Amino acid sequence: MAWNPTLDTCFVPKPFIPARTFRPRRTKRQCCEVPAAASQLHQPFRSQFFRSSQFNKAAKNTSDRNMEGAAGRQLHPTDLEECLQPFVTPESQWWDWKYNSRIHYRQQGSSGPCILLVHGFGVGSFHFEQLIQKLSSAYQVWAVDLLGQGMSWPVAAPAPEEQLRYSIETWTDQLQDFVTQVIQQPVYLAGNSLGGLLAAHLAATQAHLCRGVIFLNATPFWSFMPHPETAPRLVTAILPWNGTLPVPRLARFLVKNLWWNLLSRRRILQGLVRNVYADKSAADDALVDQIIASTQHPLALDAFVSILFAPQARLSFDGMAAAMQCPVCMIYGREDPWVVPLWGQRLKRLLADAVYLEISPAGHCPHHEAPTAVHEAMSGWLQAVETSSPLPWAVGQQWRHQNLTVTHVDGSPRNVFEKADVLWYALRQRLFGKHVVAT
Repeated sequence: MAWNPTLDTCFVPKPFIPARTFRPRRTKRQCCEVPAAASQLHQPFRSQFFRSSQFNKAAKNTSDRNMEGAAGRQLHPTDLEECLQPFVTPESQWWDWKYNSRIHYRQQGSSGPCILLVHGFGVGSFHFEQLIQKLSSAYQVWAVDLLGQGMSWPVAAPAPEEQLRYSIETWTDQLQDFVTQVIQQPVYLAGNSLGGLLAAHLAATQAHLCRGVIFLNATPFWSFMPHPETAPRLVTAILPWNGTLPVPRLARFLVKNLWWNLLSRRRILQGLVRNVYADKSAADDALVDQIIASTQHPLALDAFVSILFAPQARLSFDGMAAAMQCPVCMIYGREDPWVVPLWGQRLKRLLADAVYLEISPAGHCPHHEAPTAVHEAMSGWLQAVETSSPLPWAVGQQWRHQNLTVTHVDGSPRNVFEKADVLWYALRQRLFGKHVVAT
């Protein structure tokens, strides 16, 4: 059949653009809006993890010459990827940990009891910046980036026998070593979301390191993979992988194309962050920039895949809470769409002596959304614990702070759903026993 130009060209998109004018999709997305680094962020780069062992050794030797004492160091330009360098602050310090990792942390305050702030998933110590400034006038405040988040990453391939996986147990080991090696004295732990779960795990398993725990909308659940010691053998036998690096190619391919490429888009990520804030203005561009910067790290995808497949802790959150022996304060944003109030009520029923303070309107991250109210609540509780004096608020008392209301609640259910949860929780405990394994 003769060639018909009209028929053939009707299938060509119009206007037709030559292939040489197409740009890779990744160039439309910036990991951080910093003018000085913007031109570099669109260029392909490779982590020190993928460079030669000679380069890694040279970089480590160079950074070692910048050591300042046993606990901290000044940053050397080769220590961080280009996407994270703009977010280094004068308070940034570094600690070499196992897995050939370099852990980033901040410290302010020179006197008073020690407080260790533990962030939630996907953020870093920067999430506590406002709270650190307020607490440091009366306390020694530390905030650490968990491995695989923020600015804490391996700078060289971990030894195979170390078997790195980004799990609850790995992060708890990190906090334990940080307290013993860097802070070198027991601390008050304050954790938000995932950080609250880690604080409970550390307090339950290493009671001598914890003077008290402050839960900031702590997540009571993490990971869908069962712990190998508590799961049936058949379940562990059919699981293809337990999150230990290196990541299998198939797992990386599936996670990248099903979740990662979507979740790392600025518009999607910004929408997710704002969804958990009652005050949407607190989830500003500066916060989103720092979250996105971490997702641009060359090891970020592998860390995310490992997190998805890593097993639960052996103890459930209820089991951790039941094993804790230290004073507890709960400071929860009432409008949290994820950790809704019934989770706080469950924890309060387990810890009858815990102080339960509710801030409204506030969402999943009250320390960032309402730092002044959280500082006031933390300071009042800490002073009462340190001096063995009564709390400054009676149960049921409310007080206003600007446009916020803080209430000292007793944890009683307030609606039909919360009352139904009380009955279901009691039935589940009777059927499945005490708090042994994750559920």
